[in-house]
Amino acid sequence: MNRALHHFRKQVLRRTLFSARSLADAFRQLGFVQADPIRSPARAQDLILRQRVRGYEAGDLEQAYPQLPLEEAFLFAYGFASKELWGWMHPKPTHELSAEQQQVLKLLRTGGPMHPRDLEAHLGSSNTRNAWGGTSRTSKVILERLHDRGLIRVARRESGIRVYEFIAPPAQAASAAERYQELLLASLQAMGASSRGFLIKELGYHGYLAGNRSARIALLDQLIDQGRIRVDHIEQMEYLSLPDGKEGRLNPDRLRILAPFDPVVRDRTRFEQFWGWAYRFEAYTPAAKRKMGYYAMPLLWREEVIGWANASVQQGTLSCRLGLLKPAAEDPAFQAAAEQEIESMTRFLGLPSGHWELYMEAT
Repeated sequence: MNRALHHFRKQVLRRTLFSARSLADAFRQLGFVQADPIRSPARAQDLILRQRVRGYEAGDLEQAYPQLPLEEAFLFAYGFASKELWGWMHPKPTHELSAEQQQVLKLLRTGGPMHPRDLEAHLGSSNTRNAWGGTSRTSKVILERLHDRGLIRVARRESGIRVYEFIAPPAQAASAAERYQELLLASLQAMGASSRGFLIKELGYHGYLAGNRSARIALLDQLIDQGRIRVDHIEQMEYLSLPDGKEGRLNPDRLRILAPFDPVVRDRTRFEQFWGWAYRFEAYTPAAKRKMGYYAMPLLWREEVIGWANASVQQGTLSCRLGLLKPAAEDPAFQAAAEQEIESMTRFLGLPSGHWELYMEAT
């Protein structure tokens, strides 16, 4: 690896893997954390925050959410956003609401927070087509569509289920183009250095703010010209980042098990350039075709991603299997770091200390 790539990779890691004192501090630095419903052994948002918030335990975000200035929203993916960031996303263009949507909006405006099952008392228990092409409860789909348009918000979660309430759309003085630019900046804040194509593609969900791809690229170039986005060229790859990112300190002897959607690994092109192999998320790949595992989590060790982990809780014990691409298992320091990380994850999951099993194998 040449010096420029090595230095740039270290900079990205230091900016992305900071240590925060609290959840509020973490969101002030990230602005957005991607969420995912799969729990293997914990949800993505918890696995991401675990690496950045001291003493974090699975479920802390869900518990603290009602007291924090956060909203659930879709940036480049669904997740948890700061109130300021949510304001840039809304209001969205409004189309006429259906009679059922108007009814639900009125119920929430006058009746307060509502669980989807409580809404069925008013709408009945029918099914309808969802955004994924399958079917879901009609009440759930209506709530999700109103939420996507910024007309209601997630007040809290009960056992992972969203409870919604009415919210007034924010007053918006900024133009649509300015709002799109703020979303570009927020995405770089959350993800770290990213390629131009990756950034434009990921923010396609908000393309209605800026028009076609050419118009979106022009708005991005304007931010670059203004010095609000920095450009680095590393081995013929262009990376965009915020010019004033804060850098933390990395413990070189710490092993980190990262979520599949962690900002360190989410840009797969950058991942492959940094570490020389292709990581794939295989939860939706048929079992017979998986090479890494259902929810394989990358392993970061001494600035290298050297393999992946698959973890599950069975009868109160955490079972973790490490697939190693490099012979780190022969290093006594790695063995100690692996045991420390598994013990840390055990506490994070609320399991008794020592209730874990660790397996390592070369791939």
